[in-house]
Amino acid sequence: MRNYTFRPLTEADLPLMRRWLNAAHVKVWWPDADKQIALMEQDMDDPKINMQMVSLIDHPFAYIHDHDARAFAMPQYADLPHGARVMATFVGDNDFMGQGHSVGYIEAQTRALRIKHPMVAVGPGTRDTRAISIYRQAGFLNRRLATTHQGRLVQVMTHL
Repeated sequence: MRNYTFRPLTEADLPLMRRWLNAAHVKVWWPDADKQIALMEQDMDDPKINMQMVSLIDHPFAYIHDHDARAFAMPQYADLPHGARVMATFVGDNDFMGQGHSVGYIEAQTRALRIKHPMVAVGPGTRDTRAISIYRQAGFLNRRLATTHQGRLVQVMTHL
């Protein structure tokens, strides 16, 4: 097992985040870097959301956040039990893709969240077969298909 470290996202990370969000492999699923950065700045001090940088041997390579399933009134998570956490992530550094890192750090973060929370959920887009496969490898199971506020169809997956 690799020793992934997680630390809070800071203002100093935003230039790196912008570079990652503009990378082709990220912007497909996290479009509009300016909007994403603005949301990160807005939520950085919000206790409802836990935004983190993921590193391996002091090299940041991914972003992950989690929040209470009811914190942002997202309809795709409305049926989840009280206390459930929702997680979203991406690998920003292309050199870390295809080596099992996504599964590794998602498993590590899920284990940490499950200590205090009854369930962890994710909601990748139904066309994002790579993310769905990675979440399955990390122990998530399909729960249901759901529509977001924006009308996007997602595969809600949960880890019990």
